[in-house]
Amino acid sequence: MNVGNGGRLLTSKQTARLLGVSEASVKRWADSGSLVSEKTAGGHRRFRPEDIALFQRDSKLGGERRAAVVVQLRERRTAVSPATTENVVSLEALFETLITGRVEEALSLFVNAYLHGHNLASIFDGALAKAMRRVGELWYEGKLSIAQEHIATRTVLSTLHRLRGLIETPEENGLLAICCSVEADFHELPVQCTQMLLESTGWRVLNLGPNTPFFSLSEVTMQNAPRLVCVSSTVLTNLDRAVREYKEFNDAAHRRGTTVVVGGAGFSDNTIRERFPADLHADSFQQLLEFAATFTAQHQN
Repeated sequence: MNVGNGGRLLTSKQTARLLGVSEASVKRWADSGSLVSEKTAGGHRRFRPEDIALFQRDSKLGGERRAAVVVQLRERRTAVSPATTENVVSLEALFETLITGRVEEALSLFVNAYLHGHNLASIFDGALAKAMRRVGELWYEGKLSIAQEHIATRTVLSTLHRLRGLIETPEENGLLAICCSVEADFHELPVQCTQMLLESTGWRVLNLGPNTPFFSLSEVTMQNAPRLVCVSSTVLTNLDRAVREYKEFNDAAHRRGTTVVVGGAGFSDNTIRERFPADLHADSFQQLLEFAATFTAQHQN
């Protein structure tokens, strides 16, 4: 079953850590049937992440216990290098779950990495980025069909949605962020990851989704006065027009006191970055996480 090394079921100890309770409580709930469990051939209890999430939602565990485990997990996560998620999440296993649409198994892999001390940035920059890069490369080479590429993308988005429900977030810090991708860029995943990352540090986030024109972003920024706007780009089309409209947005944002962060492959080239100036050109989710944490410390009310 290989639970401790990226398997899809969790032990009683891992479940207790996730819920912020004692292992004895987990075993008592399993024995009573309140928390669904399975047993190995040797009689050991094993738990599915989705069952833990349902139990956590329905039982409404006390806030103090939940807060305590959040602090514990946060302290453990910050010490982990983003380059080491493959030690917990098998890239091959994750790739297979994504192209075959197995959301429950993908969720288990991510939860297991989280329980081993990896923060969201570590997971996004590590195994997830590499698995999706492999999907893209194989699709480009004609070794994966369009359908398989779409299944992988939808599986990731569904998995992240469920992971978002599992991970306890701190109280909102009073700061608002907006995130989106540029016009003609229909990639949802970077925007979803950005939202989850910021929410995990206490930000309230308005997610405009993919394919957002800069003039629309300007309007929303002026209306809502966010402290931070994060713009993702996998591809940039009609570059000269995009530069003009971005300048108008960036000028308006700074007049409003809004900090602008851009990231993604579309903004990776230094020549492009010169034409799209920003407060931060993020090269990774870890860099965005550190920037957001520093910003929060400096500007939180």
